[in-house]
Amino acid sequence: MLFDQAIDIPECLNAEALTVSLMGEKARYSLRLKSADVSAIKKASGLKLPAKIMGASHGKDVTCAKLGPDEWIVIADPVQKPKLDKALAKVSKDFTCSVTDISHRNVGFGITGADAAKLINVGCPLDLSLEKFPVGKAVRTLFESASILLIRTDEQSFHMECWRSFGPYLRDFFARVVTTR
Repeated sequence: MLFDQAIDIPECLNAEALTVSLMGEKARYSLRLKSADVSAIKKASGLKLPAKIMGASHGKDVTCAKLGPDEWIVIADPVQKPKLDKALAKVSKDFTCSVTDISHRNVGFGITGADAAKLINVGCPLDLSLEKFPVGKAVRTLFESASILLIRTDEQSFHMECWRSFGPYLRDFFARVVTTR
């Protein structure tokens, strides 16, 4: 176990066209890389780092999102942590970059179903239509005054990351909204 989530939430909050679940523990890394080194680092680490700001690549075990011109976040299944630790340690020796393990900092929520975008829009004013917020888009934004990272993983599914300290607040918010639907 990487850490204790320390957030009590039912396994899932369900409504007719909506499911909200606290994601299991994840390995998370913040990467700051020189643009000239990105191709070589992708090759050395095996990560599918998106080239476009606000882009995300989502695989079976690893999600990578580009948050700024030189900033990425990597979110992975915990079984990938030893492999990623080794690859990123090598990268940090071979290149001028910053690799920070932030596994303990965040928690993630999965929000799925036909009403997922509607739930998110209760606390976040972004246009979440597929035209404006397509699958594979990732943004840092606010949800009910809490700083979040929002990634659209498919047409009706979102991955929302927040700092651990905001987890209980968002859990309570989702529980109120979902159970009153």
